[in-house]
Amino acid sequence: MIVESYEDVIAISGDIRSNQWETIHTAISLMLKRHPTGVIIDCSGLRSMTEAGAETFRDAMDFIHRHEDARFILAAVPKPVLDVLKMVPEVRSQLPISPTVEDARRSLDIFWQDPDEVGKKKKKLTVADDARQMIVCLYTGTSKEEDNAAMSVASEIADSRATLVHLVCALVVPRELPLEAPLADAESSALDAVRRARAFFDDQRIVHEDRIERARDVASAIANIVEEVANASIVVVPLKSDPMMADENAKMMKNLLGRVSPEVIFVRAPQEGANRA
Repeated sequence: MIVESYEDVIAISGDIRSNQWETIHTAISLMLKRHPTGVIIDCSGLRSMTEAGAETFRDAMDFIHRHEDARFILAAVPKPVLDVLKMVPEVRSQLPISPTVEDARRSLDIFWQDPDEVGKKKKKLTVADDARQMIVCLYTGTSKEEDNAAMSVASEIADSRATLVHLVCALVVPRELPLEAPLADAESSALDAVRRARAFFDDQRIVHEDRIERARDVASAIANIVEEVANASIVVVPLKSDPMMADENAKMMKNLLGRVSPEVIFVRAPQEGANRA
């Protein structure tokens, strides 16, 4: 096996017939220092791999998961190698794989290096240390009306006293995929949702922080942030306005209320065609 590093990629080629973790350990450690969002492994040059060789990636995943906010993605995996990876249970279920290096790079850099934000100089708003902490959930950009309704309610609450808003866009990853799996369309929609929210709260001059949270469901994404923002006192969550989604709304509400302790405000956008006062 040959290991090469360039830009933000570690390229491996040849054959992997045994656990080669010690061989790539140094390269991954150096890559994380230069590229803390994560590591891309370009597998396009691999010819073959054994099940013993696949253990290399189990050790790599375990190492990277100990680095906060870092991810690990294999790219351009040849089919014979992919077939072997699928035979190793823990590796098969946890290993994020992308079709190309460019796709992997976009997934790693999303939100961390938002091209719309690079080079911008904005006056940073500040908030008192004892400001109220509010968490506002967004969906992945496909439901602008729901997001807008939640943001509107949050801004009205924030007007009453100094508030720091924590925007969290829930990027829901299907259970059949690894949690860190690249999801190009959903990631792009999530970034769109965050951009709209940034613009809204900037216009309202409300101090805010924002992030995209990968989770299996919306309630889990919010619960993760509530655990992190220990002094959050209010959580604002949009509901799906489509009447056909009532059961999904009810399931999410029950799940969330059983997992968090702050006050929770659920917001439903007006339904199209509904009577209004």
